[in-house]
Amino acid sequence: MFLNPLLLFGLSAVSLPILIHLLNRRKYHRVVWAAMRFVQLAMQKNQRRMDIEDLILLALRCLLLILLALALARPVLKDTGGWGPSRVTAVIVLDNSYSMAQTDGTATRFDLARKKVADQIINTFPSGSSVSFLLASDIVSEVIPEPTYDLNFARERIMAAQLCDRGTNLLPALQRALKILEGRPAVRKEIYLITDGQASGFRQTGDLRQLMEDNRKDVRTHIVLVGDPDPRNLAVTALRMASALAPVNQSLRFEVQVTNEGRTEARDVPVRVAIDDEPAAEETLIASLAPGEAKSVSLFAKLRVEGFHTVTARIPHDQLPRDDERSIVVHAIKQVQVLLVDGKPGREARESETFFLRPALQPVDPAAQDRFYIQARVITPGELDATRLDEFDVIVLANLSDMSAAAVGGLERAVRDGRGLIIFPGDLVNTAFYNEQFLTQRGLLPAKLGEARGDACTLHVASRLAEAIEDGADLRRASGAIRAGVWHLVGHSYEQLPEIIARAEEEFAALVDVLLPQPLAGETQAATPVKGEAVPITKARARSLLHFPAANMAPALTRKTG
Repeated sequence: MFLNPLLLFGLSAVSLPILIHLLNRRKYHRVVWAAMRFVQLAMQKNQRRMDIEDLILLALRCLLLILLALALARPVLKDTGGWGPSRVTAVIVLDNSYSMAQTDGTATRFDLARKKVADQIINTFPSGSSVSFLLASDIVSEVIPEPTYDLNFARERIMAAQLCDRGTNLLPALQRALKILEGRPAVRKEIYLITDGQASGFRQTGDLRQLMEDNRKDVRTHIVLVGDPDPRNLAVTALRMASALAPVNQSLRFEVQVTNEGRTEARDVPVRVAIDDEPAAEETLIASLAPGEAKSVSLFAKLRVEGFHTVTARIPHDQLPRDDERSIVVHAIKQVQVLLVDGKPGREARESETFFLRPALQPVDPAAQDRFYIQARVITPGELDATRLDEFDVIVLANLSDMSAAAVGGLERAVRDGRGLIIFPGDLVNTAFYNEQFLTQRGLLPAKLGEARGDACTLHVASRLAEAIEDGADLRRASGAIRAGVWHLVGHSYEQLPEIIARAEEEFAALVDVLLPQPLAGETQAATPVKGEAVPITKARARSLLHFPAANMAPALTRKTG
């Protein structure tokens, strides 16, 4: 084959010497000259020898042009046989995912892979070969994007490569390697994929096999596995703070998940949690972990200083130390200042829109409220203009009809500065005002507010709720829908919550049993209801489905502040 096959058209130049030779034979004419007869006799004697010389000269000229055209076309042998090795254009794909950090006690798999590439693979390439180098995790890093003929430079870049903490997906790297080799004039195109053979890297095995099969005529792919499989490996696979906020000097619960990624059971696994560079705050023990099993434990720690802290969960190091710990960043706060704008204060405290909301934010004894990390201040709508909003972290508008332009501007600046804004619509809310000022002009609402439907003092919506739930709905869906219906009823006025819940126990009782014929634990049922038949149930059962304490609102609010 030829590297520059288009230049083979130069072989047509062979016709030029032949044409010149034929034309020269016709360029003479006879001249009768007596003195030349002796020359003519001599030429006739030597004509045969001269014809042979002309043919040889013609052949040499033609051969010269043929050799020149072939040289420019760069012929190569695909099967070298005894002619010696041909030059290679190769792409080396090195897996640098975190699993390559596993060690055998002396060297990591990544170190072994780099040494194998530098000392064995590249050294086998013939002189004049070129190499490209890619690092593969779940992304592709092009260290040497274009093949280089400087093999020493390639060795240096390979030995300087670094591990990362990412997962493995080899398909994008193989696709990129084939793209690099596409259109290259080399005779031997090869891809060397060096990996530890983790299953996650070959989760698209079908696509990998098809890709190699489609290109096998032009590109030879070598998969080189490094490292021996280890049957033991534990990993910290999750770490999260269970609390919504992280107040200083208060015990915070952290949930740590440990997974046995090995093939043997692990016993008595210690799990620790530490803050920043301090010693472990608490330690617990997981008695046993079966292969493939994951278990979660709860550990507690305190943040002593306000600001950002690193919380790290650790297990003892094994041969893959990179997954033996996991860290998160937690923002420790001293206090959260919440401003509650009560749109309907009422004549008595119980009639206030914030009557249930304030204790939900401060679920502690009244004597301890001043020291609690959430501080709530209640104001009336008339006090909003004169209140400095920059002193609060969260502003809550509870059934506030409308407000002045200055107040709207102050709320907008507060949100732009990073403060939270929570709007509880109610029966006093002017939806046109909110849609225009908060949504259209300032973009502070996530969606347009519609007109209120139903009456907060009645339960007529309950009959329509039954129609919205399919027959045979499971307990979680049905109870969630009923709770949503109750909140739809009481969403306009908090002070009616106890009355609505009490009445809902009576009026939803029959509805619940039609939707949920199966009894709860510890209860019995005499007959199976049919569609459309109302079967009374106990108040305890209805209460278990409808119970929705006001304190459950606190996490939603604290997540907003966090």
